[in-house]
Amino acid sequence: MDRTDTGGDPLPPPLQESGAGSGERWIETTRGGLFFINALLIFPYVMVLVPLTTRVFVRGVLGGAARESIMLDTFPLLAGFLLPRYGWLIVIPLYLVVRNLRMEEAPWPRAALLLFLLVHLGFLGWTGAGWMGAHDWVLPGAPP
Repeated sequence: MDRTDTGGDPLPPPLQESGAGSGERWIETTRGGLFFINALLIFPYVMVLVPLTTRVFVRGVLGGAARESIMLDTFPLLAGFLLPRYGWLIVIPLYLVVRNLRMEEAPWPRAALLLFLLVHLGFLGWTGAGWMGAHDWVLPGAPP
């Protein structure tokens, strides 16, 4: 039976997990799909780390922006509010990264996954330290 879409072109065969020599695109494999999900789960950290790094640089190194700034403080303040309550959810992306690391053999995706793992562990460590009372849930570079 010839499977065709409305244009008359034959549809590709269903995807099957295969080895590196098969010519199948990596992102269409189970490993690639899980990597894509792990990359999406890093985005909330980027939303916190970019303004956090900027405000630490502007306030700490340059000595500017002494008052609260919408651009520099919104996402770090939101993270400071949410992490004490929902920080335990970081274990889900941690599990997915470790699972993906066990199946990924290519060096570049493994390097990216290790970076993802470090970011997840950093946020989990900061959250755990807050739960133990090591800090008062204020991220670095906050206005005085």
